[in-house]
Amino acid sequence: MTHRTEIAAKARFDSIRYAQCWEDADVLLEAAEIAPTDTCLSISSAGDNTLALVGAGAKRVIATDLSGAQIACLELRVAAYRVLTHGEFLELVGQLESPNRINHYRRCRDHLSLNARSFWDAKHHLIEQGIGRIGRFERYLTLFRRFLLPLTQRRQTVSQLFALETEQQRQALYDTTWNNRRWRFLCCLFFGRASLGRFGRDPAFTRFADESVWTSLQRRLPQAMVVQDPGTNPYLQWILKGQFDTRLPWSWRKENFVKIRDNIDALEWRCDSIESVLAEMPDNSLDHCNLSDIFEYMSQPAYEKLLQEFIRVGAPGCRLVYWNVVVKRSRPEYLRGSLTALGKLSRALHAKDKAFFYRDLVIEEVV
Repeated sequence: MTHRTEIAAKARFDSIRYAQCWEDADVLLEAAEIAPTDTCLSISSAGDNTLALVGAGAKRVIATDLSGAQIACLELRVAAYRVLTHGEFLELVGQLESPNRINHYRRCRDHLSLNARSFWDAKHHLIEQGIGRIGRFERYLTLFRRFLLPLTQRRQTVSQLFALETEQQRQALYDTTWNNRRWRFLCCLFFGRASLGRFGRDPAFTRFADESVWTSLQRRLPQAMVVQDPGTNPYLQWILKGQFDTRLPWSWRKENFVKIRDNIDALEWRCDSIESVLAEMPDNSLDHCNLSDIFEYMSQPAYEKLLQEFIRVGAPGCRLVYWNVVVKRSRPEYLRGSLTALGKLSRALHAKDKAFFYRDLVIEEVV
């Protein structure tokens, strides 16, 4: 029996929306504390953070996504970890320049399902661009970097941001140069609901929003640009420079490549709603859940109903890790006897979170 989720009737899922995962896997792994006996459930998206759970040594990782395109992204990554070198993997995803991406794909092709082969065989022109660059959201950020950023910041200012060594120096740059009126005005337009819905995220993903994306971003930008060191932030580097400069996401790093490859058979996946996957799982069978920001796409009643399913399926100590952007979601008070909010840990890890566009990181634990 298929259990439909609310967003399935509101948004399209036939194209690549995210070619990378835009949640910080370092924070995810610190929150989850994966043990070798653990079973994890993960929202697939492009696959990077699901593969981080694999690399962390989980016994079983179940990935799910409503989008066949996102599952195809995960499948191609899995094949790449099986047959490519680390350098070839970075070429395929677009981090390193290469004329050999189609050849890399052909080597991966035999390890794909028929559905994934059919999907990618028709998209050689996208593979040639690097599979980590071709999502709708990544193209949206590329528009920002190419057209809006030069109107608000000089190239030297961008370089200076990544070169400054102290918080005091970065604060002075942010206050006197970066956070100017043109920057605030154009970002308000670019990250407004209309622009974001047309070029970035589907409008249905923000229908429950209680604030704008730009309002959320304004609150968090000083954390990424001033308090944290931009030189260690891969997400800020990609947005402002178009590539990961001095830091890669967890699953793209050389030291983690073999960890993922060695445990890749722990991973399984399906294209289905999270409701359907949970309905088929026995009680007390999950140890960790990487839920991205899926609760933002649901009404409050649907969110609470799904939380109760996680409580049923989660073993004692099972952690739910998820993010909020423009919709406030956290455990309702009446579930406090079944689900503990780890507020202190959430706040500490949110302060370290390099993916600065999330207003909240939520970590909750099944009692």
